[in-house]
Amino acid sequence: MLVTLIIAFNLGLFSTLHCIGMCGGFISTMMLASSESNNGEKKNILKSSLFYNLGRIFSYSIAGLVVGLFGFALTELLSSFNVRMVLQFLASIILIGIALNILGVLSLSKYLENSGMKLWRHIQPLTKSLLPVDSFIKAFLLGMIWGWLPCGMVYSALILSVSTGNAINGMLVMLFFGLGTLPAMLSAGYFVDYLNQFRQNKHLRWITAIVLILIAVSLPLSMQFMPVHDHQMQGEKTKGRTNLTDHSMHINQQN
Repeated sequence: MLVTLIIAFNLGLFSTLHCIGMCGGFISTMMLASSESNNGEKKNILKSSLFYNLGRIFSYSIAGLVVGLFGFALTELLSSFNVRMVLQFLASIILIGIALNILGVLSLSKYLENSGMKLWRHIQPLTKSLLPVDSFIKAFLLGMIWGWLPCGMVYSALILSVSTGNAINGMLVMLFFGLGTLPAMLSAGYFVDYLNQFRQNKHLRWITAIVLILIAVSLPLSMQFMPVHDHQMQGEKTKGRTNLTDHSMHINQQN
């Protein structure tokens, strides 16, 4: 599980270019509104940004808990190892598609994000009642809502959460993914213009794409470090005891 959490954190960490493109402008607007509400006090503006991001990560964690529970039901119903392997490969394909999207070769993330827009259209109006962001509670609640914004990176992390086959592990995967995005998202409000220029750097796009592809390749490999499902282990133990009993009876018959 530790290997999966490390992968989830690095996935969030190296999603910076994608995150800035998706949320950078919104965070800048939110921080501008927060600045006006807090008379430009940098300390309070930073706190508002922090609470916003904590709310966003909280939503990620709740989503991870739900899909992890779904993954548990799925692995109980079907062969746990096979289901997890298929989900790991699916997450890998999405990540490779996002990497190609960053390079301008494929628009996979665009199609993925459009698929969630119908739900987002019903959620997004809730943000209006929280603007301007003049309290830390509003910032947290706004982050919780914005955490449901359709995002290819988040979808990939959610599939990774499902593959854990466990509600708590699914929640931890999304928590670590969210923590990985934190450095970029905290700085986005202050440096969004610079970061947007940074996004256009060809070398940086290539580096990010290569790292994402490496993470994608590592996902199926992480299955080697994933513990076998409990009831599968119990079944193997029972089978072993049955075989041992049959062997003993066979010896007694011979005697």
